[in-house]
This record gives sequence, structure tokens and C-alpha cells, in this order.
Amino acid sequence: MALLRKIEHCVNGVQPAWEETFMNWNGLCKNLSSYPKAKTEDGQMEPFHRSMGKEELLTKIRNMNLWTFCCILLVCNNEKFGAQIQKHVKELVGHEMSSALYPILFEQIKSIVDKFFDQQGQVVVNEHLGVTSIEGMMLAIVRYVRHLDMTVHAIHIKTKLCQLVEAMMNRRDDLAFRQEMKFRNKLVEYLTDWVMGTSHQIAPPSSGDVTMITRDLDQACMEAVAALLRGLPLQPEESDRGDLMEAKSQLFLKYFTLFMNLLNDCSDATEVEKDISKQKVYAGKLSTLRNATIQAMSNLLSANIDSGLMHSIDLGYNKDLQTRAAFMEVLTKILQQGTEFDTLAETVLADRFEQLVQLVTMISDKGELPIAVALANVVTTSQMDELARVFVTLFDAKHLLSPLLWNMFYREVEVSDCMQTLFRGNSLGSKIMAFCFKIYGASYLQTLLEPLIRPLLDDPSCSFEVDPARLEPNEDIEENRQNLIALTQKVFDAIVSSADKFPPQLRSMCHCLYQVLSKRFPQFPQNNIGAVGTVIFLRFINPAIVSPQEMGIVCKQVPTPIKRGLMLMSKILQNIANHVEFSKEQHMLPFNDFLRAHFEIGRRFFIQIASDCETVDQTSHSMSFISDANVLALHRLLWNHQEKIGDYLSSSRDHKAVGRRPFDKMATLLAYLGPPEHKPVDSHMLFSSYARWSSIDMSSTNFEEIMVKHNMHEKEEFKSIKSLNIFLPSRIGETNGDLLIYHVILTLKPFCHSPFELVVDFTHTCSDNRFRTEFLQKWFYVLPEVAYDNIHAAYIYNCNSWVREYTKFHDRILAPLKGNRKLIFIDMPNKLNDYIDPEQQKLPGATLSLDEDLKVFSNALKLSHKDTKVAIKVGPTAIQITSSEKTKVLSHSVLLNDVYYASEIEEVCLVDDNQFTLTIANESGPLSFIHNDCDSIVQAIIHIRNRWELSQPDSVTVHQKIRPKDVPGTLLNMALLNLGSSDPNLRTAAYNQLCALTATFDLKIEGQLLETQGLCIPSNNTIFIKSVSEKLATNEPHLTLEFLEECIQGFRVSSIELKHLCLEYMTPWLPNLVRFCKPTEENKRQKQVAGIIEKLILLTIEEVEMYPSIQAKIWGSIGQVPELIDMVLDNFIHRSVNSGLGSPMVEIMADTAVALASANVPLVAKKIIGRLCRVVDKTCQSPTPLLEQHMMWDDIAILARYLLMLSFNNSLDVVRHLPYLFHTVTFLVCSGSLSMRASTHGLVINIIHSLCTCTKPSFSEETQRLLRLSLDEFSLPKFYLLFGISKVKSAAVTAFRSSYRHPNDRWFGNERSFSGASSQDRERLSLTSLEVITDALLEIMEACMRDIPDCDWLTSWTSLAKSFAFCFNPALQPRALIVFGCISKSIMDHDVKQLLRILVKALESFNDIVLIEALVMCLTRLQPLLRSESPIHKALFWVATSVLQLDETSLYASGLALLEQNLHTLDSQGMFEERSLECVMMETREPLEWHFKQLDHAVGLSFKANFHFALVGHLLKGYRHPTPTTVSRTVRILTMLLTIVAKPHKRDKFEVTPDSVAYLTALVGFSEEVRSRCHIKHSLPRYMADSISQENFIIDNVTNPNAPQHGSALAGSSSSNVNRRQKSWDLLDQSALAQARHKQPATTQHQVGSTNSAANKGWRSLDLTQSPGIQANGVLTRPLYRTQRSSSVPVQQIPTPNTLNSENQSPAVAATKVRQNHFLICS
Repeated sequence: MALLRKIEHCVNGVQPAWEETFMNWNGLCKNLSSYPKAKTEDGQMEPFHRSMGKEELLTKIRNMNLWTFCCILLVCNNEKFGAQIQKHVKELVGHEMSSALYPILFEQIKSIVDKFFDQQGQVVVNEHLGVTSIEGMMLAIVRYVRHLDMTVHAIHIKTKLCQLVEAMMNRRDDLAFRQEMKFRNKLVEYLTDWVMGTSHQIAPPSSGDVTMITRDLDQACMEAVAALLRGLPLQPEESDRGDLMEAKSQLFLKYFTLFMNLLNDCSDATEVEKDISKQKVYAGKLSTLRNATIQAMSNLLSANIDSGLMHSIDLGYNKDLQTRAAFMEVLTKILQQGTEFDTLAETVLADRFEQLVQLVTMISDKGELPIAVALANVVTTSQMDELARVFVTLFDAKHLLSPLLWNMFYREVEVSDCMQTLFRGNSLGSKIMAFCFKIYGASYLQTLLEPLIRPLLDDPSCSFEVDPARLEPNEDIEENRQNLIALTQKVFDAIVSSADKFPPQLRSMCHCLYQVLSKRFPQFPQNNIGAVGTVIFLRFINPAIVSPQEMGIVCKQVPTPIKRGLMLMSKILQNIANHVEFSKEQHMLPFNDFLRAHFEIGRRFFIQIASDCETVDQTSHSMSFISDANVLALHRLLWNHQEKIGDYLSSSRDHKAVGRRPFDKMATLLAYLGPPEHKPVDSHMLFSSYARWSSIDMSSTNFEEIMVKHNMHEKEEFKSIKSLNIFLPSRIGETNGDLLIYHVILTLKPFCHSPFELVVDFTHTCSDNRFRTEFLQKWFYVLPEVAYDNIHAAYIYNCNSWVREYTKFHDRILAPLKGNRKLIFIDMPNKLNDYIDPEQQKLPGATLSLDEDLKVFSNALKLSHKDTKVAIKVGPTAIQITSSEKTKVLSHSVLLNDVYYASEIEEVCLVDDNQFTLTIANESGPLSFIHNDCDSIVQAIIHIRNRWELSQPDSVTVHQKIRPKDVPGTLLNMALLNLGSSDPNLRTAAYNQLCALTATFDLKIEGQLLETQGLCIPSNNTIFIKSVSEKLATNEPHLTLEFLEECIQGFRVSSIELKHLCLEYMTPWLPNLVRFCKPTEENKRQKQVAGIIEKLILLTIEEVEMYPSIQAKIWGSIGQVPELIDMVLDNFIHRSVNSGLGSPMVEIMADTAVALASANVPLVAKKIIGRLCRVVDKTCQSPTPLLEQHMMWDDIAILARYLLMLSFNNSLDVVRHLPYLFHTVTFLVCSGSLSMRASTHGLVINIIHSLCTCTKPSFSEETQRLLRLSLDEFSLPKFYLLFGISKVKSAAVTAFRSSYRHPNDRWFGNERSFSGASSQDRERLSLTSLEVITDALLEIMEACMRDIPDCDWLTSWTSLAKSFAFCFNPALQPRALIVFGCISKSIMDHDVKQLLRILVKALESFNDIVLIEALVMCLTRLQPLLRSESPIHKALFWVATSVLQLDETSLYASGLALLEQNLHTLDSQGMFEERSLECVMMETREPLEWHFKQLDHAVGLSFKANFHFALVGHLLKGYRHPTPTTVSRTVRILTMLLTIVAKPHKRDKFEVTPDSVAYLTALVGFSEEVRSRCHIKHSLPRYMADSISQENFIIDNVTNPNAPQHGSALAGSSSSNVNRRQKSWDLLDQSALAQARHKQPATTQHQVGSTNSAANKGWRSLDLTQSPGIQANGVLTRPLYRTQRSSSVPVQQIPTPNTLNSENQSPAVAATKVRQNHFLICS
């Protein structure tokens, strides 16, 4: 043949020679075909190569059957040479045959292929068709066609090929696949590469319009892809990068985006076509293409729900309505296909592993285990131990150990020729048996043998040697035989008597073995049971006897003589089991009698343990299907052997019986699970950095010790790095370098003490992905020396230009590596195979995929400062520029390979026919190349760039995590929302999806929904949509949470019209939320409800245009559900507090509370008022000096805003809650910022307004009139002053100023920085102001109570005030005391005593003057309510006197008021009619006389020596008090005392007596009446008296500079009716108001002037000497108040010493003594 092939000219001898050769070949072919096992020589295989001759020779050859035999040889099966024959014939036909012979070859192939079809053209199915895999052939054809130029002819070929792929998938069940999922994934990748939409680029020559044929190709592609994608889990390239699910999602996104772009092309193309005649045809083609694309998208999504639904679901809200409609069709299709949504569950991974175990443990109808047996047949010997462990563990966990053992033993026994060789080798059956013995029999052997062997170790002198050749001189062989027999007897008896303790799993195993043997050798039943015994002793009992220490039976070392005895005993026992006597070993013959005696006993034991029994307890084994090492090992074994399993199953004899289903299911499950040992890494963990590492000295050689010391192996970042199988340079740039080095050190530890090899992949290295210089130096410094010594070789893969420059830059650091022979540079994957086994390489999939499907353009020239010969390789995702000339890197000659991804290619430009430029991102300038076929290169590069762009979504929106239970609600919202669209196609698609959804999930909806095409749905179908929603909300409430979540999601991205629709159909579902808030519900659901409310709040805030509608629809509906209101308010308040006072959020939430209340006023009002009361109550737990300082202040202020918003239009249900509202008002008045105080004022106005306007109850005309008058009064400036807003023009404007400010302006200011606020904005509340406000509120309440029978408002208010009055709380207790004093209608002695105890404690500490003042004022208001016989009346005289003795200006005023009230009360009771004041009072103080003496001594005035002068001495201070009301009160009290002292003697009060002289003297300078009635010997001129009085007052002011400020309160004046309980409002001093307003020291003249000016402004004079009902102009007006109590003038003051009446003592000492005695007296 070789010679004939060299003949170039046809001469006469050539033809006969060829004929002879052909005859020989013919005979050889027949021989090979007929006798597959025939032995032939290698030389005879050489085929003839080339036919070069004239026409007649060609004709002769054409007539021969040569080509038939060529085709026969292409599939030759010869066992020995088949592969070689196929290879040579393939090379001959494919490469070296003359093109002139192609027609002959094609004719022959056609004649062979024709035989596959019958006369009707139908395929003749051969039953063995499924045995041969079609994958390789199809991939080869597709790869070949991929490389054809884009000509019209090539498009036709591609179209046909796509149709072939579709046909192949239609006949899938008749074909055999080995790695079907991988194969189909590859085909999808290849075929989608041909789908170009409108971006096809046809190479010339192209005949006419090619649009039609490109559309045909697109359609054929999409139909083929749709067929391939049916049930196909996406499989990314196997790699160690990132998360598998993330990689799948990226792949899904790539295809889904591509298909969406194709759909958009279809829509655009319809509009472009102008020619009417073509338009119909074209429209038809586009419609078919669109349907095929939608089918492909449906199949893609259906099979990859877990990775795809999140990425695609938002297309249902896409801005483009056509895109929406297309996606709705996709969803409809996947619903109709019955897609399983369970794969969205959190437990999906565990579920899939469980399914995998279920599949492997699946038993066929015949009791066989198809997958398990197939795996057993294809694993290598080295993996059998692992497989045995996996099988036994998993099958036992499933209670299927017996079927496993039966199948594995049968497999072993079936191929065995005799019983003697059973389980002697390393078969899987043997391994399984050994593993069963190990795990199930260990404790049995321990219990059985330890008591028998341990005594032998204790007495090692006993000998068992029976071989004369080994016998010691002093040993008796007969004695040794007896010892051996005794030992054997003992052990044998123990074994046979332990049958009942024999482990059940092993009993089951023996039973299986016996059954299998009986089936295989039915003619020898005795031998079968013997074989069981043989195995038990050979594999189980005897190994433990011979090596007890190794098997863990005993702990001690076994002496050699004892070991020999155990060995001999095991031989005897083995022969008993084998039922064989000794014959070969002479020294063992004497034991045959013993054997014969025990054969039967042994056989009975074997029968006993081989009998059928109930296997272990049937309790369920708990197995984690993710963490279990055996499950992971099974996954790895199946993954690595799936192709071989497919081969085995398709060629096995039971292929038809088992079918393809188990293998297909296994392949699908493996595709979903992905490659084994894939460890996802959280990227955010990986890229975090430890700044403190920079401070650690890393120059130490003890690098590892440093890392251990800092517990770096416990750090999450290190764990993340550790979980990477391979270090990719793309991660190196951002990874913590120290941790990486540490991990490498730990990884090298097990290997570096012996020679090892290293592979470094530089494929992805660039300026962003590199080792920084400092870390590069550290590598050389900290890696252990032994690692450098033992490294055998370092293989550098894919070195690129950047690496070369990097090595040059770090030349000094890398100098030791220069020329190092251990460095080996590799430029191609197959070269790496020469050094490292492919299975060991583990190169990243991203690297390996670069070398697949390359178009290689050799002999190109890269232009630069030095032109370089390169090869340009264009792959599916990247181009590679591989240098053809070697360059030096680290003194090694290397071929560089630069990789540029499609995403990095910015521009490719054809300069001329032979030159093009390439612009790459991050490269300094464009790269220029010269090549003969530049056009093809540019086209190929443009193609991959276009592909990349087409597969990039405009914006990646990832929907929130979707779970199986989320699907119906999610899709339902999408259908309902899109039903209201303006696009009729979208409405129809949405309706059809609704139909499919209700059918799939069996949603109960009254009225039939029927899917159809061409349905005309009007755009205004809101009523239909709402009715559907209402029915589903009623019938399917379990969908509520998921539906509402999706409604909110869809709402955000919808148009205004659809938002209104969304609100309409959302509303019916809101009441269902209450179902998930019950305590019985799991916590997770409650959290979900809270999450929905949170999102609704966000919606309210963000959707400005929809604000009114959202308030009315959503919050109005939620307000109707009482059970939800608490949770909603919690959310409102939490969000308001987080946003901070003054933020727009607070206002929005308060507004929303109004909407919430609209449907349920009583409930919402009750909840908010109740909350505020509870929050205020909590302030008592950790009291603060001021309410604004309390941690709960924000909550209080926010709830107060809510009250203000709700107070309008009686949304606070005022009639039910009036006591609580008034209680709250008295605590909040004058608190917080200006706006807050204005809000409190507004709240009071609104409450009164609500009382005026409410219909139930109906108030009398008198009450209405009073309420309206109150409304007017509260709006007067005097009340503005009381509420602390005197500078405000309009309270309403101030309260709501946030509503019209810029959102960024803070309007409340910082509520906690009130101490630094300007004095103009911070008007402090005087206790008298609170008295006035409380009295005003009380009058309103009492007026209304008269019209409501059995009204308990006042009782409730009193109890609320009382609870705070007796509770320590510096911020609120003084206020509560004032209110309690003002509103109480009765008082018990014990309550007053309790108040006095509080007063004692306050005096002890004396750090809260306001509290003392409030207590004194409260006692003043309460005294008239005490029973007349109470002893407290008289005691209060001394309490009041003691208060006067304190050096506090503010307390003096309140003490004076208490004294006045006390004298009024005692006088009205007739206490002084018979007995003098002195007698009564001195008698009262007798029990505490000692203390009073101390007090008298401290102040220098003795009541005992002269009662009246002592009392006047204290009262005289009143003349010098800074507030004129106190001066006038002093005059009144002195006048009253003058009257009282005259009463017992029935004398004229102006008569000068020892009792009255003190009072007359005190009054003479102030009372004209006294001066006129009494004779005065000496008097000063009037002007001097005035000047002295003025001077004294000024001195007082200097002494106490704070007095004017603190005296800015309201004072009282005298009363003509001694029994009347007066109030401060009656005694309002206008000068005090003016003084408070101007904040300046008051003078007597100024006070008088201001009084007059105030009167001119219409302020009512409230001096009780005038008629309360008459004004200055004589007009009758309503008397203000009716209660009769004495008034007081409280002021807030920090304690400051005063020098009044401090005879002969320092002020401090005097004050201290006074206080000490004072609280003792009060006690």
C-alpha cells in the first residue's frame, strides 16, 4: 500500500496492483467484520491513502465496494484493534483523500443512511439505537458549522441543523445520552449564539434580501432551543468562582435577556416593514418566532425557577407594555406546564440531596437497585471503600440494608465459579461486608472475646505450640494440645451460645448471603450454609481473635506465644466453619477428631444466625441531607461517574426493564446540585480588611505564631478565604494578603515535608488583580524554608504581557527565581496534561472554557515598537493574542498569551483589507494587527461583542426572595394590576394568566374564568378586578401576606392610573391581616405583618401624589380592624421616634393616625390616649427634673402631636376621654419647644370645640354658652401667656408651622437642648398659672357634667391627679399636687397627713423648692374641704408659720396664702369666738414645744414670750416681698388678725390692747383706717415713709436678684367673705403679667401703672372688693368661677439664702436651723 501510494503516473501495471490490493482488503474487511476476535497483524491495518490516476481508473474504483468497506471500518468493533482501525480510516477519509473522490463517498454514505428509512420515509427504529450515544457526533457537527462564515449557504445549513436538533429532542426517549444535561447546556450555548435578531451580518456575496432567511434561522434556533430547554437545569461552567446559585442566575439572566431582546426585535420589525405583500408573510413568520421565543423562555424559567424567578419577575412591571405582555404569556405557560415551585423553598438543597439518596436507594419492581448497581460497576477499586461506607450508611438509614446486601452479594456470587473464592478479593461485596462487620459487630466482638482473651494476657506462661519444629525443649506437645483444645472449646462454646446476641444487621446480612447462595447453587444447600459460616469466621471473628489489640478487643500488647495460640485456634475454628478436616499440615491432624465433633454444632449456629429476622428498630434515622459526609460523598461519586453510569445502564441487560427514567432523574438532580464540594463565599466577608494589621510587625519569622496568637483561624474573613478551593487572581487584589499567606502556609503544611508540585494560573492577572509589592516581599520572607526545599516544580500557566512587565518591575524581589529550573511555563492545557493528571489539575472552569470553540487566525503581526508574530484566537466570550515568538520572563523563554474579554472590547476598527485596530479598556492605546483575513477577524470579534451586549440587561433588578408560598400572591397581583392596563394585548395576557393561576393553585373564585385568545377586555374593568379581588380575599385569605407584599412592590413601579387601581383591589385584603396577628400564630408571620405595615408606611411617605388616596383607602380600611390598631400605632410611633421630633415623618404619621381613626374613632382615640397615659406613667420609674429630659419625652411629644391631629372634629371621642385629656394637658402645658406648647394650646381649643359641636350628649344652652365663652377666653393673650406662648401671634400657625416648611427644616428644634434655649422661647410655667388653667378646665368639666347623669369625669380626673401627687417625680409631682388641690371635692385626714409626710421629706433634702411650694399650695386649696373637727386645721397654722420662717421668697408667698386660708377656715368654724388666738395656737403646739423653742431661738422671735409680736415679726416680711399681691395679702391678714383677737373680748378691733397693739403697729403705716381710728404720737412725713418703703423694696431686690423673675406669677388680693375658698385667678395682678412679659425688675410705680393700662386693654379687675359680675363700664358679664378657695402666689426658684430677720446669726445658719425644726414640726 505504501508503495502504491507513491505512484504519481498511471501506467499499465498500476491497475492490476490496485485490484490485487483491493481484493486483499476486501477479504480483510470481511474477516474483521465476521470475526471480531480474530487476531491480525498491525501492518495489515494500513489503508490505502490516495487515488491518483486517469478517468478509467476512477470509473473502475467507483464500481468497487471499497467505500462500503470504508464505512464498515469506520464503525469496526474489533476488540484488539477496533479503535486503531477507526482512527486510521477516519484520518484517511477526513484529511488525506482526494477531493475528486468526495462524490463517491457521499453516494455511499447516502446509500447507508437510506437504509434507516422505510418506503414511506419514516425512520426505522433499531432496538439498539439507544445504546449508542449521539452527543459527541452532534456537538462535533455543531462546532464545525459554527466556524462557517456567515454566508447565505451557511445560514441554510445552520437552519437545517437546528431542525435536526429539534428532531433529536423530539426522539429523546429513543436515544442514549451519557451526560445529557451538560450536552444540552452546551447546545443551548451554541445555538443561542446564532440568534441575532436584527444584528445579523451576512458576508458577501448575498443574494438580495436576506431578512427572510435570517428570520428562518432565528425561528429554527428558537424552536430547537425551546426543545433543549424543556426540563433543563442550567449548568454553568464548572469552576470554583463564587456561589453556584449566583452563577446559575447570571446564566439565566444572559439567556432571558437575549430572548427578551429578540421579542423586542420582533415587535420593532413589524413596524418597520412597509411592503404590504411582504408584510403578511413577514408578520406570520414573526408571530411564529415570537411564539417559539415565548416557549423557550417558559421552558427556561420553568426548569430554573429557583435561580430565574427572582431575576425575571419584575418584567411583569416593565415600562414597556409589550415586554410585560410577553412575560405574562411566559408565566401563563409555566403555570400550564405544571411547574414545581417547591424548588424556591429554603430547604431546596436538603430536599434535592434527599431525592438523590432516594434515587440511589430506589428498588425496581424486580427488587433491583439500578443506580446503586450501576455505580458499583463503574467505580475504581480505590473508591470502593468509600462507596461501601456510603452505601451501608445511607441504605441502613432508609431501612433498606437487606436489599443492598442482596444485590451486592448476588452480583459477586453470580460471577463466581465456586464457593471457595467468594469474598476473598477486593470486590465491592467484600468491602460492604467488611464495613458491616466493622460498624455493627465491634461491640459484639468486644463483649464476646475480651473475657476470653484477657486472662491469657494475665498468665503468659501457658503454651499452645503444637508444631514439633517450633517446640521449645522444655515444652510438652501433648500438654500444649490439651491447652489449645481447652481454649478452642471455651471460645467455640462462647461463640455458639451467643447466637441470640448476634447483631441484627449482621444476622440480616447472613440471611441475604444464604438466600443468594441458595439461588446460585440450589443443588448444594448444605454447602450454602457452610459458606455463610466460612465468611463469618474468615472475615469477622478470626481477624479479631488473631489481632485482638489491633481490633480494640484488648489494650495490652499480646505476647508472641499467646499470639501463636490464638493463630492456631483460629485455624481450628476456620476449619469447623469450612466443614473441612486438616490434611496438609501434619501437626494439625490430631485436631480432626475435635473438628468432627463440632461440625454439626457449628452448622446449627450458622443456621441460627442466617435465619430471617426483624432488622434493627424501625425508628427513623435522623440525617441532615446537607452536612452528612456520606451524602456529599455520594454526590461526588455520582457526579464523577455519571457518564459511565449512563453507559452501563444503556448497555446492561435490564435496560428495557429499568428504562431511562432513573438515570434521567439522576442527571437532572446532579445538574441542579451542581459540581460537588462547591462552597459558596460571601463576597462582603471576603473583601473586608483589618486595618490593625498594618500595626503588627510582620517581619518576624514567626508569622504563623502571630496569626495563631491573634486567633486568625477563627476570623470569618479567614474562613471565607479558606473555603475557596483555588485562589483566583481576580480576588487577590482585594483579599487580605496576610490571611491569604497564612492560609497558604496551613494548606502547604501536610505536603511541604515531601516533594510537591504547584500550579499558578495567571490567566486573569492584570493591574487590578495582583499581589501588592509589600505582600510579594512577605511571601519570600514568611513561607517556611522547607517548602522551598521540597517544591518539585511550579507550573506557571498562561503567562501574559502584564505578568512580564510585573516581573520586570519587581526584578530585585524576584531575582532568586531567575532561571530556576523548578519554574516551568505552560501555555496550553494539553501541555499541562504532560506533567499533571487532568483529574488533579483543578484549573478554574473560566480558564478552561477559554480554549473551547476557538477560531484561530495564525500568522498575524502585532504592531508595536517591536513587531511580534501572534495567533489571534476568537472564542465565544474572549479573544486571545498568543505570541508565536518566545520572550524572556524571569530568564525563561515563554510564549505570552493575553486574554481580552468581550466586555473589555471597546472598539474594533478595520483600517484596510490587511490591518485592523482593537481598543481595550484599561489599555494605554489601541492595539494594531496585520493579517490577510482581517475582515473575518473583525467580523468574529464584532460577533462576540454583540453577543455580550445582547445578553446584558438594561438594569439588573432582583426581586425580593420568593418562596413557594409567595408564588400565588405574587402572580395574582401581577395579573390584577395588568388587567387594568391600557394595552389590550397585555389585558388579555393578564386575564389568561389569572385563569391559569386560579386553575394551578385551585383558587376558589365564584364565576368561571375561561382562558382564550382574542378576548376583548375593556380598559375600564375596575369593577371586575375589584370583584375578583374581593372574592379571593374572602375565599383564599392564606394568600394575604404574599399578595400584599407584591401589591406594594408593584405599586411603586406603576403609573398613577394603575396605582389607583392597585389601591382598589388591595383594600379587601387588609382586614385579613388580623388572621396572622393572633398569639397562636408563629412569630414569623407576625413579623411579616409588621413588615407589611412598615412598607405601607413607607408608601405613604414616598408616594406624594397618592397621599390622600393612600390615607383614605389603606389606613381607613386598617382602622376598621381593632386588632391591628395596636401594631399599627407601634409602627407609627417607632418610626416617628426614629425620625426624631420635628421631622416630616412625625406629621405624616400623625396625619395617618387621623385616617386610621376615621373608621373607628372610639378605638383609635382610646389606644392613643391610653398609650400617652402609659408613657407618662413610665416617667415615674426613672424620674428626671424636667419632663423634656426624660428618655420617654420623644414618645410623649409625638403622641401629643397625634392628639392634636385627632382632636379636630371630635376624633378623640372627647366625651369618653375628657378626664384623661385634661390630665394630659395639665402635664404638658408649657412643656417642650414653642411649637409643642402651641400644640398643647391648640389641643385644649380643639377639645372645647369638640364639646361644642358634638351631638351626643347634647348640652344645655347655658353649658353651650359657657363653652363658647371659654373658647373665646382661651384664645385671649392672657391665656397665651399662661400656656407659655406669649410671643406667638397665632397658636395654630405655630403648632402647624412644619406643614408648610421645607422638609429639611427642623421645626421642633432639639427638644433635649431646652436648657440652652433662648429665654424668649422658654417661658417657664408658674404653679399659679397652672392653678388658673386647671380652674378653667374644671369649670368647663363641671358645666358639662351637669347635663350628663351619673357622670364620673371629675372622679376619674381626681384619681389620676392623686396617683401622681403621691408619687415621686420632680417633673410632674408638683403639677399633680396643684391639680389635685384645685379639683378635689373632698379630702380625708389621712390624705393630708400623707401630703405632710411628703413635705417633711422635701424639707429634709430641701433641693426641690417647687415641690415644697406645690405642697403648700395644695394644702391651701384642700384645707376648706377637711372636716371641721379635724385637728389638722390648727396644726396647719404652725405649718404656714414655719414656711414663713424659711428664707425663700417664693415659699413666703405660698406660706402666707396658707396662713390666710387657715385663719379664714378656723374663724369660719367659730374657733375664736370664745378663746383667744394665742390660747388656741399655743395649746396646739404644746406637744412639740421643745422643737418650737429651737425654732423661735433660730429666728429670734419667741411666740411664748409674746405671741402677737412674734407673729407680726414674721408677717412684716410680707411688706418687703417683691410681689405687690403678697404685700396686699399681708395687710389683709393683719386686718383679719386684728378682728380675730378682738372677738373673745367683744371689743372694738381698733381698741389698743396688749393683744392688738402689735397688729395696729404693723398696720399703721399701710392702713388709712388704722391711722384715722388710732391716735399716733409720732409719725414720719408721708414722702419719707414712701421713700423708706421704696428703699426697703430695692434692697430686697438687690439681696435676691432672681426675685423679679420668680415673682412674675399671678398674685391674689383680699376677700370680704371669710368663708370663701379663693383662687388665684380672682386675684390676678396685671403688673405681674406685664412683668413676666417684659422680664424686667418690677417697681411699685410700674406695677400701679401696668394695672391701669391692663384695665384699659379690657382686662377684668378681679379684686374681690368689687362685684365679680360687673366691669368698669358697668356691663354685666359672666362671673368667671364659682369655687371658693384661698389663693397663693407660687414661684419657681432655686434656693437662695435671704437675710430677712436673721438676728445675730449668719443667714445660712439661721436658714438651716429653721429648716431642721420645720420638718420636725411638720412631722
